[in-house]
Amino acid sequence: PVAQRVAKMQAVERDIAVIVREKVTHAELMQAIHSAPTQGLLRHAVLFDVYRPKVEAAGGLAVGEKSLAVRLSLHSDEATLTDAQIEAAMGAIMASLSERVSARLRS
Repeated sequence: PVAQRVAKMQAVERDIAVIVREKVTHAELMQAIHSAPTQGLLRHAVLFDVYRPKVEAAGGLAVGEKSLAVRLSLHSDEATLTDAQIEAAMGAIMASLSERVSARLRS
């Protein structure tokens, strides 16, 4: 076993589900997320669910759309994250997703 350094500050995790066109790839989604200006707070993003309705236009999705759920991990080495920092990072991520892959938040 190899010892690993333990972070002094706890990470914050947020899950989001976004609706995108069926043709949007995993790589495009991750590129849009990681290109957001989060001031280095975004450490990890993991796709954990893909939802495609069995019936057309079900679950708030139009024909030709899918829902992608992503777990985001935010962390700072300097201090515990404030609500304002978290909200700013999440807003930047959503703005980047909207601009780059025309994603919208699934409600």
